[in-house]
Amino acid sequence: MERIRAFVALNLPVPVIEQISKLQVELGAEAERVGLRVAWVPATNLHVTLRFLGEMPRETAFALRDRLAAGLAGRRSFGLQVRGVGAFPELERPRVLWVGLRDDEGALARLAAEVGGWVDELGFAPEPRPFHPHLTLGRVKEGAGDGVGDGAGDIGTRWADHVVGPTVPTEVVLYSSELQRRGAEYTAIARFALQRSGRGER
Repeated sequence: MERIRAFVALNLPVPVIEQISKLQVELGAEAERVGLRVAWVPATNLHVTLRFLGEMPRETAFALRDRLAAGLAGRRSFGLQVRGVGAFPELERPRVLWVGLRDDEGALARLAAEVGGWVDELGFAPEPRPFHPHLTLGRVKEGAGDGVGDGAGDIGTRWADHVVGPTVPTEVVLYSSELQRRGAEYTAIARFALQRSGRGER
């Protein structure tokens, strides 16, 4: 039985992805200054993870596709603010650099909870960690970053309140992920367009 790695993601419009890519370039210069070697996520792979699923039989992915199609039919989009640079586990010892999403109305959190519920219905173990809305910008390379806590903290100080701007998500996507030598390669299994909210999209 064929198995695939998969996840459910939220995609943002191209113009805001382009702005995030510019942010990556600026952060790249800062990271180099403080001695961080970062593998930056390509613009085509920038997304908001709603639920990571790991490996599963392909048939299970198709069952999830059908459940997402039913649950997301007619779903309207919503507004978000892309702002604030941070890191996991912390900026003083970063392993993952991210840009945050401000979800004032709670719509993104509700969507993530719904998706999580549909996933759990198919027998997946519940996600133990709380949802933290963000887009991963880059991953610090193994062996890099040791002893650069002060410099990495400077990045947090300078960029913690950086505002990319408002945006309205365009679609939810069920992706498969295949690890290649050059990095992860994502393939859309199914796309679910969100209806335009009538707000100013970017």
